[in-house]
Amino acid sequence: MESFSTHDVPASRKVSFWNEISSDTFGAMEVAPRDARSFDGQLSRVNIGYLTLMDVHSAAARVLRTRAHIARTTDASLLLLASLHRAFQLVVDNGPPMTVASGEFCVIDYARPYEIAHGDGIRVLCVEIPKRLVTAQVDQCERLTGRLMRADNPSARLLMTLLRAIGAEFRAESGASFGPETAQGLWNLILAAYAPDSDRIGRHGPVARAHAIRADIDANLNDPGLRPADVAARCGFSERYLRMALRSAGEPFSEYLLRRRLELCARLLRDPAWSGRTVTEIALYSGFSDPTHFGRCFKARYDITPRDYRRSTRC
Repeated sequence: MESFSTHDVPASRKVSFWNEISSDTFGAMEVAPRDARSFDGQLSRVNIGYLTLMDVHSAAARVLRTRAHIARTTDASLLLLASLHRAFQLVVDNGPPMTVASGEFCVIDYARPYEIAHGDGIRVLCVEIPKRLVTAQVDQCERLTGRLMRADNPSARLLMTLLRAIGAEFRAESGASFGPETAQGLWNLILAAYAPDSDRIGRHGPVARAHAIRADIDANLNDPGLRPADVAARCGFSERYLRMALRSAGEPFSEYLLRRRLELCARLLRDPAWSGRTVTEIALYSGFSDPTHFGRCFKARYDITPRDYRRSTRC
């Protein structure tokens, strides 16, 4: 993960530094602070699979991406903007302004001009999505862009829950650590969130529901009491439908949950940031309530004990 901040930058350089970092991250653009003398901002970014996540904190400013900026870049991506704290105003391609409040999100296209205005203390989590990925799985992908989305359906609520969980990871002292499964779960949930509002924008509606279920499980792996009924309630499905959807997708609830917890444990055992934690602590963090049961399951899957697995990854 890369992090940038204006806090230690000389006052005379803060605005130009922030513009350089913003343009490097989001493509050519201009950021004009409301008060250049007191402006500060912080940006963190990390690549996970085919997605890029950006966590932005900023003092009041106006962000402008014009056709001249677009002509200087070749980015073929969409950008999901989710407000985690305070609201911002968004104008896309000289259209009507929309207010994106905390807990709401919108997708914009790098190839279209946009303007963002916000006050002090804004925090926005951004997800950059390659356009080739969208066009391969979505009919008329332009219908996804420039539309305000509220968490008023189960999939959209799940998406915001996952985005807030990702935001919490960015704020952790050890820094964000995401596996490639996060990218797939996040993208699946973005598809599911937009499908109900778009006359089946996604070509695979039932599959998107299974993805939404899996994304919720992934976001709650460390809950040792996680039950199918809990996931079904959050997703807005019956427990019977949830079980059927997961079986149809190839993996029953219990098998999927166990596999994802074991994969999380394996990732943390390899992660240097977790080297100071014991195997038992990692198992408990990942949702296992019985370390002995965890050890048996881990060895059955990886043909090696957790401790030996950790030692082998340090060689």
